[in-house]
Amino acid sequence: MNIKITMICAIILLTAGGCEKIDNTNPNVPSAVNPGVVLPQVLYSISNTLTHSAFEINNELIQYTCMNNTFTEVQRFKLQPSNSNQVWNLYNRLRDLNDINSMVENGTGHGNYAAISGMIRVFILSMITDAFGDVPYSEAGKATAANVFTPKYDTQEFIYKGLIDELQRYSQLIDVTAGLDFGGDLIYQGDMLKWKKFGNSLLLRLLMRTAERQPAEASALIGQILSDPAQYPVMESNADNFLYRYQGSFPDVFPLAPSYVRDFDFKYKSVSAFVVDSLTKFGDTRLYQFARPTNASANTANPVYVGLPNALPVTESANYNGGYNFQSYLGTRFQSDREAAIWMTASEVFFLKAEAAIRGFYQGDAQQAYHDGIKHSFDYWGAPFNDDYLAHPSVAFDGTLPKVYLQKYFSLFFTGIEAWSDYRRTGYPRLVPGPTNVNNGRIPSRLPYPLSEQSLNQNNYREASQRIGGDDMNSKMWWQN
Repeated sequence: MNIKITMICAIILLTAGGCEKIDNTNPNVPSAVNPGVVLPQVLYSISNTLTHSAFEINNELIQYTCMNNTFTEVQRFKLQPSNSNQVWNLYNRLRDLNDINSMVENGTGHGNYAAISGMIRVFILSMITDAFGDVPYSEAGKATAANVFTPKYDTQEFIYKGLIDELQRYSQLIDVTAGLDFGGDLIYQGDMLKWKKFGNSLLLRLLMRTAERQPAEASALIGQILSDPAQYPVMESNADNFLYRYQGSFPDVFPLAPSYVRDFDFKYKSVSAFVVDSLTKFGDTRLYQFARPTNASANTANPVYVGLPNALPVTESANYNGGYNFQSYLGTRFQSDREAAIWMTASEVFFLKAEAAIRGFYQGDAQQAYHDGIKHSFDYWGAPFNDDYLAHPSVAFDGTLPKVYLQKYFSLFFTGIEAWSDYRRTGYPRLVPGPTNVNNGRIPSRLPYPLSEQSLNQNNYREASQRIGGDDMNSKMWWQN
């Protein structure tokens, strides 16, 4: 529920009665704001950002999709400060999370709300730093409490250390025997064990990100988590997935549905040749969820799927394979009012386990984890699965990381900017930039800082830019190879 609308409704109801004492209470409008009112709006807002960031940035950079008209700048790696606003605006949610914490501190709401708020804070800040590098962290969100309106930028190394420490603390604060006294949990409906699993799973993601820069610390903690599931439970089935499920009634609808995005505009997105050709070669039925058959073949006995190569010249792109009616657009599910926004899934966790076992971080069955990652991905997407798939030469487990990374890439379809982050960390899959790319064949390492920072936080912006080698899309992440 939108907090501002809630408060306006409450004021109208209070004033409507005039001086006469009338029992005119609306049970659907809270008389006071509590954590259960604020939490749904936070989850909704972040989920919208994740979806838009996947659709507009991640999917184009990492060759899940490509534009088939003149608006081809992102897939050509021509990133502008305007591309940064979606992710940077996640900072606005820190105010809401601070409000939740203040309520709990003042005795309104169980302490589980504060633990949940902390986990969401880590998720937000990890996404921001993974997009930009050095960003405000230690002074972020302190405008109201401490009058800090121009927060300093911390180094990404410092930020990651802080986020990992925070996440361990918040996960341990979860009381799985209690619930949420004011509700508001649109993800797990008050199941605190699942929140604990999410916290530990997110911790695995962040630790693996740092494994090249701090191998001893990362491997030790990863091993500790995966070797003690009783103390550190992680996602183990699709029932544990962190998904925001839109209700399908405006405004709580999937951000790419026709309520928001015109069908004409949506169909400017074709699925990439890399995805279509790879999944076709593997006999991978997720293809039929990710993409739709060409318009020319959709209602025939032999539907055809044709991917579009990324960053072709505009005319060549529009006319590829005979034109728009002979290219595969994104699957129809991504125009559904009820499609879910993906924060994190069990499939990703299984692939993290497989990588950890291969790298010797813990004594686990890498092959089983790899197979479980694939199967859970198929299951999530509602794609028919046959065990023969695991024997395909391009899929069969061989004890090396490239196949793990490739299958993880497919499983991360539409998961915020996580596939882009994983590519920057691992260098896989081996993507070939399109011929009109403007970055010398390099997939960008970061988004440029937004223009608002250049004008409103100029000194700190300049210091951070100099420290990372310039506000340039090729300046690498601290954790990047």
